[in-house]
Amino acid sequence: MKAIIQRVLSASVTVDNQVVSSIGKGILVLAAIAPDDTPEDVEYMANKLVKLKMWDDDNGGRWKLSVLDLDYQVLMVSQFTLLANIKKGTKPDFHGACPPDLARGMYESLLARTRELYLKEKKLDASKATEVVQNGVFGAMMQVALVNDGPVTFELNSPQNTALNTSQKGTPKGSKKGTPKGTPKGTPKDTPTPAEDNAAKVEEGLSLQS
Repeated sequence: MKAIIQRVLSASVTVDNQVVSSIGKGILVLAAIAPDDTPEDVEYMANKLVKLKMWDDDNGGRWKLSVLDLDYQVLMVSQFTLLANIKKGTKPDFHGACPPDLARGMYESLLARTRELYLKEKKLDASKATEVVQNGVFGAMMQVALVNDGPVTFELNSPQNTALNTSQKGTPKGSKKGTPKGTPKGTPKDTPTPAEDNAAKVEEGLSLQS
């Protein structure tokens, strides 16, 4: 799971020429779900989002206050393209993103847990959940507007996503390279690999939004 967190003076999401969510001061969160994300990733990310110190205090102390401390708002938007690989060629590779049908449930869990933590910490009634932590429209073509305050922007990876990124950087020292003996070499051309199948599902989801 990966998120881009921006400190904002205001932010909004428009779908089909209708404003579906709008906040004042707070954070805009662009969140991407990876195929192997777990409830532990949800818990980690939700806690970080509501508790990350992104504002100074009244005494000039730097990075002392969070959205909870200041009663600010959160606007969360699904953004699977954050997990694209653009290192090779000029076409984004979406092997690292979760297909829409699977990502929806995990994204909704992240949204729900962020709301739950906010309400619990501030001792607010459940009716305030959709006001303090707002949402875009999953899978829709959205126009996201914001006024970045600073600018201040942070990139956050859950432990699972960080581990995956590390494992993909190469073969650890001491590990044997190549194909183990007895393992068939190559993949039949007419049989897509799991990663290729995953990327196809993600791109299909993107085309449905166009």
